[in-house]
Amino acid sequence: MSIYPTDHKLGRIDVVALDDTPALSRDVELDIATIQGSWPNFEGSFDSLQGRKMMGLFYGGNDLYRMSATRLDRDRDNRLGHDETVVPGGRYLRLRLRGAAPAVYGDIASAFHVLFTHAEHDPSRPHIEYYRREGEVDCLVPIN
Repeated sequence: MSIYPTDHKLGRIDVVALDDTPALSRDVELDIATIQGSWPNFEGSFDSLQGRKMMGLFYGGNDLYRMSATRLDRDRDNRLGHDETVVPGGRYLRLRLRGAAPAVYGDIASAFHVLFTHAEHDPSRPHIEYYRREGEVDCLVPIN
């Protein structure tokens, strides 16, 4: 019997299933200042963010953070020269944060902490920050 969905003071926790998603990416050091400083340049490199899913991926025990944007048909030739990656699918525990930007982004670390206490995570897949829209972020932890 599943205990999900369940509510937490940060937001609702659900189990979701994702498909493998081809993406264009750029790796940066896993450091808050570096990450925050790198996103505007990464987003600005695209002709448009329309139709793109923007995600941050990080693996436990790794010092890299991977900024990722879903690959669209118009990216066929990858003229931007971004790295190519696949955001792995499977089952994830999700906590959706909602609030005023940029303050809501300060809750991301706490959201992941909450998720780690709720389920055994799969260390072979990344933890994902999925930026749905301004002020709304899905924090996703892969589960077995």
